[in-house]
Amino acid sequence: MNKKASTYGDSLTAGRRLGRHLPRIASGDGPEEEPEKKVVEEPPPVPPVPSVPPPAEERRIHWEDRRRRARQWQTPSPEKTRPPDLVVPGVGDDVAGVPGRLRLSRDKPPTSPTTPLPSTRLTRGLWADVQRHHIQAYEYLCHVGEAQQWIEGCLGEELPYGVVEMEEGMRNGVALAKLVRVFQGEAAVRRIYEAPKLDFRHSDNINYFFNFVRHVGLPESFIFELTDLYEKKNFPKVIYCIHALSHLLARRGMADRIGNLVGRLEFTDDQLQKTHKGLKDSGVPLPNFGNVGRELAKEINEEPEEEVETEEERRDRLLLEHEDSIVATQALARAYLVRKAQATQRVRIRLAERYIPKLQAHARAALVRRRLEHERQEKVDILPWIIKLQAQSRGLLLRSEWRTQLRRIKVTAPSVIKLQAHLRGVLQRRRYALLKGAMRNAKMSVVKLQSLARAKIAQRSHKEVIKTFSRQVIARGVVGAQAHARGALVRRRLRNQQQSLQRVESSISPLQAQCRGVLLRRKVRTQLAKLEDVTDVVVRIQAAVRTYLARKRLLALIRGLRKATPALVGLQARARANLARQRHAAMSKALSEVKVIKSVGGFQALARAAIARNRHREQVKQLEFAEPDVVGFQAAARGALARWEYRGWRDYLHRSHPHATILQALLRGAMQRKKFKVKMDYYRANLDKIVQIQSLFRAKETREQYRQLTLGTNVTVGTIKNFVHLLDDSEADFQEEIKIERLRQEVVKRIRENQALENDVNDLDTKIALVVQNAKSSEELLKLRRRHGGDNAAIRAARASVLAAHGDPFAGSSLDQNAKRKLERYQQLFYLLQTKGEYFTRLFSQLVADEEWEKNRRLVERVVLTLFAYGHDRREDYLLLKLFQTAIHQQISESNSIEDVLHAHPAYTNIVVHYVRPKQGSFLKDTLQAPVRTVLEEEDLDLDVDPAVVYRQVHPKAPQDLKLSYHEALQDPPTRAEYIRHLQRLQWSTEKFVQAIIDSTARMPYGMRYLARESLIALKTKFPEASNEEYAACLARLVYYRFINPAIITPEVFDIVPNTIEVTERRNLAQIARVLTQITTGRAFDEETDPALTPINPFVETSIEQFSAWLFQLADVPDAETQYHAHEFLDATFQPKAILITPNEVYSTHALLSKYLNVLAPAQNDPLRVILTELDGVPHLDNDELHDARDTAVELQLTNRFAHVKDPGADEKALWVQAKRAVLAILRVQPAQDLVESLMQPVTEQHEEIWLGILEDMHHEQMRHQRRMPSTTGVDSAYRLEDIQSMTFKEVKAHAIYFLLELEKRGRISRLDGYQGILNAIAGDVRSKNRRRVQRQHEKESMEESLRYLNERKKNFEDQINSYNDYVETAMANLQRGKTGKKGFVIPFTRQWNHIRELQKSGRIPQFGSFRYSAQRFYDKGILLSIDQYSPRQFDKMDIVLSSNKVGIFTVELYNHALGITNRMASADVKMEDLLQSKYENRAALTLFNGLAKFNLDLFLYQINKK
Repeated sequence: MNKKASTYGDSLTAGRRLGRHLPRIASGDGPEEEPEKKVVEEPPPVPPVPSVPPPAEERRIHWEDRRRRARQWQTPSPEKTRPPDLVVPGVGDDVAGVPGRLRLSRDKPPTSPTTPLPSTRLTRGLWADVQRHHIQAYEYLCHVGEAQQWIEGCLGEELPYGVVEMEEGMRNGVALAKLVRVFQGEAAVRRIYEAPKLDFRHSDNINYFFNFVRHVGLPESFIFELTDLYEKKNFPKVIYCIHALSHLLARRGMADRIGNLVGRLEFTDDQLQKTHKGLKDSGVPLPNFGNVGRELAKEINEEPEEEVETEEERRDRLLLEHEDSIVATQALARAYLVRKAQATQRVRIRLAERYIPKLQAHARAALVRRRLEHERQEKVDILPWIIKLQAQSRGLLLRSEWRTQLRRIKVTAPSVIKLQAHLRGVLQRRRYALLKGAMRNAKMSVVKLQSLARAKIAQRSHKEVIKTFSRQVIARGVVGAQAHARGALVRRRLRNQQQSLQRVESSISPLQAQCRGVLLRRKVRTQLAKLEDVTDVVVRIQAAVRTYLARKRLLALIRGLRKATPALVGLQARARANLARQRHAAMSKALSEVKVIKSVGGFQALARAAIARNRHREQVKQLEFAEPDVVGFQAAARGALARWEYRGWRDYLHRSHPHATILQALLRGAMQRKKFKVKMDYYRANLDKIVQIQSLFRAKETREQYRQLTLGTNVTVGTIKNFVHLLDDSEADFQEEIKIERLRQEVVKRIRENQALENDVNDLDTKIALVVQNAKSSEELLKLRRRHGGDNAAIRAARASVLAAHGDPFAGSSLDQNAKRKLERYQQLFYLLQTKGEYFTRLFSQLVADEEWEKNRRLVERVVLTLFAYGHDRREDYLLLKLFQTAIHQQISESNSIEDVLHAHPAYTNIVVHYVRPKQGSFLKDTLQAPVRTVLEEEDLDLDVDPAVVYRQVHPKAPQDLKLSYHEALQDPPTRAEYIRHLQRLQWSTEKFVQAIIDSTARMPYGMRYLARESLIALKTKFPEASNEEYAACLARLVYYRFINPAIITPEVFDIVPNTIEVTERRNLAQIARVLTQITTGRAFDEETDPALTPINPFVETSIEQFSAWLFQLADVPDAETQYHAHEFLDATFQPKAILITPNEVYSTHALLSKYLNVLAPAQNDPLRVILTELDGVPHLDNDELHDARDTAVELQLTNRFAHVKDPGADEKALWVQAKRAVLAILRVQPAQDLVESLMQPVTEQHEEIWLGILEDMHHEQMRHQRRMPSTTGVDSAYRLEDIQSMTFKEVKAHAIYFLLELEKRGRISRLDGYQGILNAIAGDVRSKNRRRVQRQHEKESMEESLRYLNERKKNFEDQINSYNDYVETAMANLQRGKTGKKGFVIPFTRQWNHIRELQKSGRIPQFGSFRYSAQRFYDKGILLSIDQYSPRQFDKMDIVLSSNKVGIFTVELYNHALGITNRMASADVKMEDLLQSKYENRAALTLFNGLAKFNLDLFLYQINKK
């Protein structure tokens, strides 16, 4: 099974997530034991699912098959037979409505793909039952796995048992108790009993679960009994309860709905059989798991849940809807690929064109030599030609004989056919005559037999008719009888037809035989014709076979002789040795014999000696004479002998060359091994030194490569290969991205909550003041209390129904086409406002000049901050800063002087403050915490420099009403000394603050510095002749006065100090802020306005210079495009985030835009005017209920309607991206010294294997991190291999060459420097990846600081609202006691007495009373002003009834009894908060009954308060 991972994202309300993993089948299954086993995404046919090859092996097979087909592809011929249709299990055989389940078929069992054995035919009756039971057990186990997956997702941990063991593992109730603790906390489940052995105390764990499901409102029909789980009496009911609980919690927003695993799990046959046996033995029926959602909705009286369209269904639907466009796209893509392949081929030919002529020359030479050799061989060896001629001659003779035979057969064919026909006719007539004679002889017997048969049939029919009439059968109608009659006629007709066929069966059989013979003969003729056509081919094949056999015999003979050569050589050597030994033995024997010959005498010996000496002397003389000739001859002879010996050795060496080579190789190997052993011994002896040298060398190489990478010029291929891993997102990067996204969403949510809480606090202040003034409660107070109390799913459903009833586009599930169109227009409208800041800038200018600016200020600020997500995302932060840039430039451009800029309070100021406040928390804390604490921790510190105040401190007994001037107070020496000491300490403290602020440049948020930068640019553009001091004063007004000064005066608000500071400490900080403010103005203290601070003017002037330099340094930052890597096509690469906004805010914004439309969009084709025109006016507010329903935030997706701008450099950017991706893939497979060498290397099978391994590793990485989101940076997408993973490495390399040549055509790179430009571009991406990590860390710290600050503010607001709510509850309790306890005496037989009696009779007495008055009385008191279409003379015939049955709501009814019949003319409900609000707005009259009656508001309210 797969490793467990999270299925549900972070968008869940309650955060309960399920795993994407599939649960374990049994406890022994582990994710690490079989890593190659993957989960099949598509549902299996029927369990057990047949084994599927691992994806890696399947991918390898696919690649090998693709390469083989690419090599062997040729145009298919029409003669080739069509391959059999592929049969895919599970496709086309599903049961309708049940995906993943196969339709049972007796002829095709799902567990056996082959034909069943003959023995299985005897058990066909039980086959369907067995399969059905297996499917039932499989689906039950899948539902158990779904419950286990849901529980593990809620718990956040894996259960220690598998699916098949879940029944036994859950008996102790530990998992259920942990589940309750997850949803209700430690207070509900204080202790979980987890003993290893099962005992009665485990039932407490189950009881926790019972209490929880009843608490959340699960109906009793879904709750199981204790024994069902503890004693395993009905475990399916337990699983059914868990399924129902998941649906109920999903409706309440506490968890997500349970998943569907049917068809995704695999079980063995043994597990299925055991499960089926257990279910059968228990005797309990299986619940209907598929209908649990609808049953639950019926029980709790709610609407059933809508079936969510699955991803597969949505994908199939979209594919079917866009089938034509997909086919057209595929055609265009194929055409593009063909063109690109041709272009690539042309490019490769152009690159290798200098090698082609040489290659062609070699090829032509080889072909010519081969042809000449072939012709020469044909001329020399004529045997094959003769054999071929003989074969053709034999074939010709044989074909002529065969044609002659066929002609003879064709000539005699008609006669033979006629003869056969005559013979068959004679035989048939003879057989018919015999049959006719036999029938004629047996006519009487046949007639009797037929009569007996007819009688028997008639008797039987009569009995059947009697029996039929004896039964009480009620005919359903004439149609049924006609159907039976037609059936009988059809059966009779079929029976007669069958009998006719049986009668002529004997005639049809010979005819069939004749037809078979004709077909067989035709097939033989066709076969013979084919053989005649391929005679030449057969002859050639025979000749080739004979040649092959002859060569094989010759090679076998040669190999035999070669094998016998060493044996013959050894035999000859042994023979020569024996002969030599025999000769040597004979010579030795002859020499060993001693023979003594007796001579004649010594005289003969002397004579012989003299003769011998004379002969020797003569011979010496002759030799001396012939010495020159002899020496030459000997030299020639020696030369001949030497040459003969040399040739002998040379031939011997040539013959022994293989043996000598082997011997030399052995000797060289021995010598090399000896040298290597000596070298290895030396290495081992100096191993530590070698390691140090290697580490130093590698460090040097790495430093050099890193230096090249950081410089970004002349980056080598090795450097890219070593640092390319930095482009991959690690798990830590992914986790950081997720954490930042969660923090960003949490910060936006907290800001909205704080704003809503702040608005509620302000509204509550006003409402409570009105309640105190009128001594009455307000429904608004109850509404606000419910808003922060138990808002449940029923209230949300009611709110959605109200919006849907009025056709509001924000109803959520509205099917109204008009509402849907309006919602799309609002999405486009707010997207346009977000991306085009000039609209808000113009709106600010118009609103400031409007009298209702204060009324609309909070709305505009809230909408702007909501629209830009408070700048907590990269895209929104960039767009918000661009809005501020536009507003700053417009505000300064409209100013007449710098003084106007200094004293202006533009409309966007509060938005800037709210934007910067969360970002500057850590900056202010790090910057000001040290100097502020120094001031607060210093004892007896007093920085008040007013001489009069100092005088009173020095002389505490002086009169309080003593008034001294500045100079009079300084006349006192003690006062002057104390005053000087205060000034010194004030200067020292201020100097610390100045230094701390100046040193904080690097820590200041980019947003603050960017605002300063744009302000400086706008000032220099508008007022180029102004001085630097004036520029600095304007910058200080923005940076210091708006952002830093509030933190100095109120440090506890910015979390600089933990507690509220005292009055003296705050006064000291105010004095320091006063001096700092004077420094930021760029002027020293004036003698007339601030004489007490003029002594420190030298310090102020010095600080002004430092502060001015700091402000200009502060404004020296890159623009927003550089900081955020943004461009004019940012929206094409970053998807806009959805915003949370209330419909009331949307409609209010719509109203403001419509009001100032002529100023905001003067052109008729302006996008803003187009959208507002299509929206067709602002929706009006029908009633308070609709207003309350529209006061809840909804998620509004932003869409771009006018995205028709095309990037002029888009094609070139796409080329860069494709080129970098392909080059990176090549460097991973074929690294070389430079890129050109890598591109020119040929692609081999080994390279394809390496590429396949890279893709497999990438696939495993994706499977291991399935929940990983794509990176948000544009750089990372250029290096993902998903787009080229379907290509072979050869195709990838061709694409790389193509893209590089295209870039070279555009002049971006050059082959002269080895395409160094593409390598430098990749190096730049590596550096930007590191910058992204640093930026992500800064964002994380900033958002965590902002979140802490927002949480504290939220707690303060909630405490304040709780105190208001306590007051509301007290006021409402007093009001109810006053209403229910007020029962005055009613005079009998009066109008009021009769009214109360009528109410008592009808049983409709209101809870808080009902009073009936005459309209004339109200008119006389001035309460009633007028009634439409009636004169005051008719008021005595009309009554007005005031009643109240609900706190804060009063019913006003108007009755007319002019003709003696009481008729109710109108009725209306009036809310107290509406009356109070109208009085608060100083309205004089109140109109009721749709304008029918008009009342005096103050008197009417007084009348209600009195009663």
